[in-house]
Amino acid sequence: MLYDLLNFVYKSKAKSQMGFSLIEILVALTVFAVGMLAVATMQTSAMRGNQLASGLSEGLRAQNQDKVEELMALDYDHLDLIPGNYGPESNPPYDTWYTVLQGLEGDAVANPDLKTVSVTTTWRDLSGDHSVSTAFIKHRTL
Repeated sequence: MLYDLLNFVYKSKAKSQMGFSLIEILVALTVFAVGMLAVATMQTSAMRGNQLASGLSEGLRAQNQDKVEELMALDYDHLDLIPGNYGPESNPPYDTWYTVLQGLEGDAVANPDLKTVSVTTTWRDLSGDHSVSTAFIKHRTL
């Protein structure tokens, strides 16, 4: 008997409710709008991340690595490899410095046949200041 009563109530409500109410539509639109804002925020964040990665890649490849290869190709006694600090060499938005130390970095006694060369490239973009550093050891060849 209870089953028949519930079944009657359900069928009578189903016939009278055809479609969605205005409040249901507004709630659905609000949920959809919040979801779209979240997607837009993620897209903006992804674009910033891509820009940072692009700047890092370009700074490392174009500036830093080119300078490292240029210095590695020089003779051990070349004037550009005399111990000291050099730079900045500017190629906007990148600035490159390099330092030449006699011997290995951190050694108490400098080895006359070794030089440690550190190259640092810096740049600024929308997300702030960045730098990439690379070091190599130049050995005197006989």
